Parts: sequence; structure tokens; C-alpha cells
Amino acid sequence: MRRRPLLMLLLAGCLLWVRPAPGADGAELAPAAFLAEVRRPLQTNAWGEITGRLTYKAEGSEPVQGAIRVRMTFTPESLHAQLVLNDVNVYGFEQKHGQDGGAAKTTLDLPPHEQAPGLFAFGVAPEDLTFSFIYWDFVEELPRQKSRQRDCRVMRLADPGGNGTVQVSFSAAHGFPMEAWWYRQGEDRPWRQLELKGAKKHDNGLWFVKEMRLEGLNWKTRVVFDHAEINQVGEPTRP
Repeated sequence: MRRRPLLMLLLAGCLLWVRPAPGADGAELAPAAFLAEVRRPLQTNAWGEITGRLTYKAEGSEPVQGAIRVRMTFTPESLHAQLVLNDVNVYGFEQKHGQDGGAAKTTLDLPPHEQAPGLFAFGVAPEDLTFSFIYWDFVEELPRQKSRQRDCRVMRLADPGGNGTVQVSFSAAHGFPMEAWWYRQGEDRPWRQLELKGAKKHDNGLWFVKEMRLEGLNWKTRVVFDHAEINQVGEPTRP
């Protein structure tokens, strides 16, 4: 199966999310093989930058707005990023990739003197920062569905810590997540939802997501990206 680099600009983590796409035959892979391809890191060294705007609105309160700027570097082993919110709060991220698609280890450095509004005031959860929930334990594959007119494979994944599950709709052809619904243990209605909009092909076979929406009980967050670039350093590494 031929793999292609996949560029997704996601927020909640405000981070550039890079994964290879399973390709046209990804729709026919066994669930374990499909998830292994989705979880595989970019096999090259690269750096990138994104900028965007986010708005958080809770029922009965005024909107909270922010501007973000993210710079990051990628290697086959890890991702490092610096996120600046409203030109005052600086967050550091490191994600070390597991072996053979195993769970990634993510660390987050908060600003020593965070000024309001901070990143998590926008409805962001820690696992959103690098989409680490796609590494949760596989439970089952659900019936396929469409999202934004794209055929999707739907996987139910369980938090290894026992704190509920997430139902993720992945593009069957390209592997990137289109939607995610979080469920608390024992409940059958999602308490939190994610939707990605405006996925378009970028340079060198990469993909760019223009908008991301998060939604919970009586609140919504909208993220719009206005600039993105990624540049490879050298030739891709052969796995």
C-alpha cells in the first residue's frame, strides 16, 4: 500500500497534525491495519507554521476570542511545537511517537504566568492538543457513514484509564478524522463533539483543514485557520 503524507491543521490543540493517508485501498483494510496507518507519524523531517482565530461562546455569556500562532518541527520520532495565544501566553508541546503505531507520549508546558483567557478557557481538553485520543484502545468498528459528503470508517476507542470512549469517523480514503464524539462511561449520548470542515488538498499531497468546531452542553468553540505552511527537510525516510 502506498502511503502519502497527510497534513491536517487542527485546533483544539491548535497544532499541525501530520499523519500518512492509507490511500484508496484504506477503505478495505482490516480495522487494526487501518488504525496503524492513521497513527503512523510523518516519515520525514519537516517544519511548519500556522495562524488562526478562535471564538468560544457559552450560553448566557459574552464570546471569548483569541488569536494563535504555532511553529513546529517534525521528525519520524517526535513533534515539537510552540503555541502563542494572543501574543502573551506561550505553550510548549512535545509528542514522542510510540513504536509501530503505539500510543504517543505527550507533554505540555504551560506559561509560568498565564494571562486570561488561557488556552483551556476556549473549551479545549488536553487530549485535543495532539489528537492523542486516536491512540486509545480499539473496541469495535461501527457501520460506515458519511461526514461532509466523505465516506468514513467509524471506530470506537476506549480511554485506557477507563474514562469513557470516543467514536471517531475517519475518512476511508485519506485517514484523517472528520468527527469525534466523546461518551462518558455508561452513557449513550455524547457529552462533547468535534467536527472538521473545509478539508482541501494542499501542496505535495498534503491536506489543510480550514475550520474546526467543538461543542458541548451550552457552549461552542469555532476555530478558523488563515495561514499554513509546511516544509520538508530532505527526502522522506523509508519505513
